Amino acid sequence: MAFRQICMISALALMMTSVAAVPAAQAQPRASQKATAQKTSALTPKPGAKPAAVTPRKQKSAEGARRAAEAENTNGFTIDGRKVRVDVVKADMDLLDSNGKSPAVLVLHGAHGLGDGSLFYPQAKALAEKGITAFVVHYFDGVPQARKAAANLHDERERVLSEAISYVQKQNYVDADKIGIFGLSLGGFHALSLGSRDERVQAVVNVVGAMPSEVQRKGVHRMPPTLVLHGDKDATVPVRRAYELASLLDDVGAEHEVKIYKGQGHTFRGDAKEDSITRTVEFFERHLGSDRGLLDKELEIDIALAPVVPDTESLPIRQLTLADEAMWSQAEQGELPPTN
Repeated sequence: MAFRQICMISALALMMTSVAAVPAAQAQPRASQKATAQKTSALTPKPGAKPAAVTPRKQKSAEGARRAAEAENTNGFTIDGRKVRVDVVKADMDLLDSNGKSPAVLVLHGAHGLGDGSLFYPQAKALAEKGITAFVVHYFDGVPQARKAAANLHDERERVLSEAISYVQKQNYVDADKIGIFGLSLGGFHALSLGSRDERVQAVVNVVGAMPSEVQRKGVHRMPPTLVLHGDKDATVPVRRAYELASLLDDVGAEHEVKIYKGQGHTFRGDAKEDSITRTVEFFERHLGSDRGLLDKELEIDIALAPVVPDTESLPIRQLTLADEAMWSQAEQGELPPTN
């Protein structure tokens, strides 16, 4: 009996020693253990349960910039039952042509949409002030897929934009033969792509975009006059893509201008932003405006300076000879006074 009691006391002492040796971190109170179990259960989805919905990042409203540009949110157009919104900033009425029409430029946003509008509506307003109606196209409206900027949806977006051009041409205040496209980032990719294959596009301004690789692989054989604006610190679309584009435009014989802004990234800021707006307006004025060279104008002669010739006479026409050219060359060098 005494021996059994001694064994039981020894075993009890050993158990107490083992409990005391357990680290404090493992010896949690029951309440703590319960809370941990509930937390683990909440993080582990139940079999067959649907994943929690991811709340998309809320985009800044572009309404302020749209109102500042005095843009009219028109009905837009419909494609495959989906409504595509188009904001219109109409040209200054005093600058319309004799038919009450103006050139038009489609303004295309990038992969993140319009954002707060500050990269698009000021440009649209600047165009309108120079007599060019701007159409800010919400082209993502026409894309049913969730990831609307995905590379594999290029053709889907392009189809929407082709319809947008048709919509713009049908407006009774637009000169259908003078259509340009301004595109920034993803919008620039599409502006260049459309310019390469759609002859309705008469001028393109590409800001920090590039010619899509799939378009280049198929071959580019024509481009309208093109303005390329890029930042040399662009980490999203490297500046080498701008130089590659300039080389391509050379190859197809397209009229083009390139401006690389030092120290600017994928978004222009400060003086560079203001300069890009001015350059864009001047470019579209030259290639879409009413003063597209002397051939588009009636020849105007200052009557006060024109020679008066009787109806029975004609002005003498003198043919130049090699001797005349030699004499003029000497005159330019100061060796002879020029003669008539």
